[in-house]
Amino acid sequence: MSEFVVYHLELDGLGGAKELKATDLPKVLPEQGSRWVHLDGLEAEGEAWLSELEGVPETVVEALFAEETRPRTVKMGKGLLVNLRGVNLNPNSNPSDMVSLRFWVTPHFIVSTRRRRLLSVQDVVRDLSKGEGPTNTADIVATLAETLTARMAGVIHSLEDELGDLEESVSEGIEANQRDSLVKRRLETIRLRRFLVPQKEAIHKLSMEAGSWMSGDQVIQIQEAANDITRYVEGLESLRERCLLIQEEFVNLHSEKMNARMYVLSILSGIFMPLGFLTGLFGINIGGMPGTDNPSAFWIFCAVLVMLGIGQFVLMRKSRWF
Repeated sequence: MSEFVVYHLELDGLGGAKELKATDLPKVLPEQGSRWVHLDGLEAEGEAWLSELEGVPETVVEALFAEETRPRTVKMGKGLLVNLRGVNLNPNSNPSDMVSLRFWVTPHFIVSTRRRRLLSVQDVVRDLSKGEGPTNTADIVATLAETLTARMAGVIHSLEDELGDLEESVSEGIEANQRDSLVKRRLETIRLRRFLVPQKEAIHKLSMEAGSWMSGDQVIQIQEAANDITRYVEGLESLRERCLLIQEEFVNLHSEKMNARMYVLSILSGIFMPLGFLTGLFGINIGGMPGTDNPSAFWIFCAVLVMLGIGQFVLMRKSRWF
């Protein structure tokens, strides 16, 4: 198998598939059977082959090998161009860094491209190797839409659980790692929502555009995937609101701590302000200061300051300043 061809399969219509060689790639658009060619979108050879394939519009080639995409479904030529995203479950990867899957599908041919490995595609290929996979190109599309959507559930539920734990821990006090955790959860929610909102529309449009060559069960399968994504989007909206509430709670708790500290400082300032005034007044070195000739004047002055401080404290306490 050439490096630019990841999978080249001929479906048998019974749930299985025969793996074909890269040298057997079609030169014209197949008009019978069900063939699936999965390409590495980073390899120029794949783009060159698809450009030469008779019956494939140039706009399709450009869309399948574009560097940046967003979920969408649009009719191009004799088929449908579908761009979808799946959660990134590759090792040492962030699930919210979603992986794109682009494919162009006709009733008898489907060509797809990837830039990173996507487990949902591997699941479909594994089922085909067992004879339990899709039976035609429409079934491949419906199965991919379903598996891509199903894998999102665990990621979103994990986000909900982590945010729930964070909400409980915030009530016990603010720690630095809690702020970092909240920022991470918010970023993941934003990244997921960025692609799930248009993906919901893309899958919904797919169920309408492909209805003419899909069976009723396949259309229902895609509609269920669209319904699941709608629930996930609503869940992400709820997560976003909860993140904002936790952020506000962080700000409120921080403000309460600052206010409490400023209040203590204000009380201390209120007590020591008149004491500081008296010590400053009696600290000037000019003639006529009382007690300069009395050896006990210093201790008398200290006693007056102590009594004045205690008197202020009692007065503030009775006035319920604290």
